[in-house]
Amino acid sequence: TYPPRLPTPPRLLVERMRVLVLLTVLAASASAFTPLAPRSLRGLTVVRANPTVVEELTNENAVLRNEITRKDAIIEGLLETLAASAMSTSLTPSTHATPLTDLCQLSKEACDAVTPMLKAFYEKIADQRHGGSSKLKSDATYFTIADGIVQHMFIEHLFNGKFAQIVGEEDESVINIVEKPFTVDDLTVPEEFNPIIEATLAKVKLLADRIDDKAFMQMTAFVDPIDGTREFATARGEYVTILLGFNDNVGNPNAGIMYRPLTEPVTWAAGAASEDCVMGHLDMAEEPQHKGMLITDAKVSPFINQLIDELGYERVNSVASGNRAMMLLEGKGGAYIRDTGGFAKWDTSAPTAVLEAYGGTMSKLPPFLNDKSLVPYTHLKSSKNLDFVPGKVHLTLSNAKVKKTFVKGVDVLVQDVATIKEYSCVEGLVALDSKCMGDLDAIHEAMLKVKEEGLWSKPVFT
Repeated sequence: TYPPRLPTPPRLLVERMRVLVLLTVLAASASAFTPLAPRSLRGLTVVRANPTVVEELTNENAVLRNEITRKDAIIEGLLETLAASAMSTSLTPSTHATPLTDLCQLSKEACDAVTPMLKAFYEKIADQRHGGSSKLKSDATYFTIADGIVQHMFIEHLFNGKFAQIVGEEDESVINIVEKPFTVDDLTVPEEFNPIIEATLAKVKLLADRIDDKAFMQMTAFVDPIDGTREFATARGEYVTILLGFNDNVGNPNAGIMYRPLTEPVTWAAGAASEDCVMGHLDMAEEPQHKGMLITDAKVSPFINQLIDELGYERVNSVASGNRAMMLLEGKGGAYIRDTGGFAKWDTSAPTAVLEAYGGTMSKLPPFLNDKSLVPYTHLKSSKNLDFVPGKVHLTLSNAKVKKTFVKGVDVLVQDVATIKEYSCVEGLVALDSKCMGDLDAIHEAMLKVKEEGLWSKPVFT
């Protein structure tokens, strides 16, 4: 036929998707509504307004509004993914039989490539006599020149043009490693690092040429260039990891790598469950502690403390998100469970994919509490938090999008998704190694028992 039929414009497509979501939600709401028995009054039919029902409908309406907002944000992310992949999807599909396995191997080589540069920075930055190489970030964690440069190399020179979307922890940073003097925000990189930066960049660009141009154009990459920057800046580099996670078009982690660049030798783990891919070199525990519960260096909540006692697990101190996930793989603990927040989705993307490839899990706590469902966080680029539930999350300095909205000593249950950082993990965590997966029923039963014991033992989601 002439003229040829044109594809549906992206904006029209997204409006159709929004209407579909709205109709689905409204239909579900209507089918669940049972009208009250009518009574006759002067020939008119009226319905008694039951206050309890009105309150329930009001609460349901708030939940529906949030769900529509959440799905709208997901649709926006999917639309951007479709737009970014429009050219590549019209070409011949990738012929790689194991694209995710190949991606894991290339990511490992990229981590190898940046490691000498990281070590060079670490030797200077870890020394307090060279404090000019670090500054305090707005969220009270240390930011280093190395952090910014490594992320810039991964996002702009390794992955750029290979993925639909890329999310990095240091997205607000301005990096210049093209014109000298090199700079990271308002910091000038010392000239002595110029040769190793240039050599590293050349290696990364060569690796980028080997990444399939089409295979991952409907995926979202999450990059944490130095997880454990505080440890990096205080000479505890053995706990530092590079985290690279690769997620499908609805935000589920499909593949990833966790890499400790500052151990001797380097230790790492990568995997993709869908391709039965497991690779790595780990520092295995001499005496595995599969009944060990990893706890943070911060205050442990009453819920987790009582859960540990109920299970009869042993407390194992740990620091840094990526390092904790690797500790599970190394038998240095069997579980890492928390209700409180303080971590983000660049901390969970790669660990979730790798743990699942190794037979474990990293899932949200509420679904597991409800019916033992193992549901990961949603890893998509978004302006809104895609896992937020109104009235369930306590506002903290860590998760508040605008810091001044948090008032110390005032407990606020957040109702508006716009109040929360888009990438904060606000539904806790259930991370288990493969051995501990056999204890799912016992862990769930212990959680329910602790939850029912009293007000101060209930989980507090932040």
